[in-house]
Amino acid sequence: MDESTIKMTAPPPGLPTPRPGGANAPLPLWRRLAGRPLALVSFARRRPGRTILLIAVLLTAGFAAVAGGVLVRFQTHLRAARVEVGRGHNAAATRHLNTCRDLRPDHPEVLILAARVARRSGSWTEAETLLDRYWAKYGDEDRLVFERLLLRTTRGESGAMSPSLLARIEAGGPDAPLAREALVTGLLYQFRWRQAERAIADWLEAAPDETTAILLRGKLQEQRAQTSESLLSFRRVVELDPDHDEARLRLTTLLLQLRQGEEAVAHLDYLRHRLPDNPEVKVQWSRALALQGRAAEARAALTDCLRAHPDCPAALVDQGKCETADGDDKAAEEYLDRAARLDPGNLTTRHLHALALARTGKAAAADELETIRRLEADFERINQLIQGPLQMTPDDPAVHHEIATIALRAGQSAEALRWLQSALQVRPDHQPTHQLLAAYYHETGAPALAAKHRALARRPGGKQDP
Repeated sequence: MDESTIKMTAPPPGLPTPRPGGANAPLPLWRRLAGRPLALVSFARRRPGRTILLIAVLLTAGFAAVAGGVLVRFQTHLRAARVEVGRGHNAAATRHLNTCRDLRPDHPEVLILAARVARRSGSWTEAETLLDRYWAKYGDEDRLVFERLLLRTTRGESGAMSPSLLARIEAGGPDAPLAREALVTGLLYQFRWRQAERAIADWLEAAPDETTAILLRGKLQEQRAQTSESLLSFRRVVELDPDHDEARLRLTTLLLQLRQGEEAVAHLDYLRHRLPDNPEVKVQWSRALALQGRAAEARAALTDCLRAHPDCPAALVDQGKCETADGDDKAAEEYLDRAARLDPGNLTTRHLHALALARTGKAAAADELETIRRLEADFERINQLIQGPLQMTPDDPAVHHEIATIALRAGQSAEALRWLQSALQVRPDHQPTHQLLAAYYHETGAPALAAKHRALARRPGGKQDP
């Protein structure tokens, strides 16, 4: 090639030098990225209408994607909660329902299911609040009426409620197990053992492997101090439904009482992963390790429990025992004093507290021992009333009233109110019960309620205005 040919192929002056690799060679990455925003700006200036429309479409698509994702997440957790509630898995159901309530707090099924779990867990005030919220949003729908009926029956108000629930049991269908559960739970709450036993037997005859019925049978056996029988019942529930946390935890409680640490450790290891924040599981894990001779691990587990739950009475008692074993009587007394204040009706705790007071030379030890003797006599009387007159004449308000009086003397206010309310359910015009309630509300700073019961106690028949 000669010199003239080379000159002809050179670009004319003023034109850009061709890119290496030819005209079709790609631009460097930094050039391509820098050019895109400029191109978008140029497009927006030339076609502002189309730009606005495009932005609106993109925003709409984005919002739809987010809303769709939220809806899918909500429906996924609601389906899971529905299954867990149906199987009686309260802790698992609560986790799913909490997510649902974060996303759609007033969804009707979420409110009903959350109220059902609260009722089963004994959180009756919370259940009532959730049902009131449902009523404010949706009115007196059938499922609200039914859930209120279940709640009242669970609280022991079974007299007026029974015909309606018995009708649902006879009709069968999805409401029948819920009706049976509420009836039996209410009977257990009132210590009506014979009626509860018959109801459970009828239920198991219709559905021999119904885990809720077997669980309630175990609870009945626990109330009757039939430890071996209740152990078998809870084992059966766990065999049928390995994910039933309540049954497994009740099983481990009995195993530890029987000092069967090896089996308890296996169950508790499972529960630790399912209920990692449950203080009862943490305490039982520590006790099971101690039974296995794993002292260092047991103490570490107890320390972990107290760090997460500093006011757990059972953990405080165990720590007090550890301090006693280490010879630190002052620290033991402090832990046991806190435990006794948090759980004043626990006789075992109070015995340990009295011993700690005696070791540190406190004069209060004698007073504590006297209190323990009085409590032991009171609890023995309550056991006699429950096992005798309450079973023979469950509708005698005097029995309920006497149990309430003893509970008040022991500082068990909630238990006392429970028996006073049951006395009035049996006989609304029972004047001694109104008198005791008037005195209780006067002492606790509720003058309106005190005046109400004082008036009812003075009124002939003790009847309220219609």
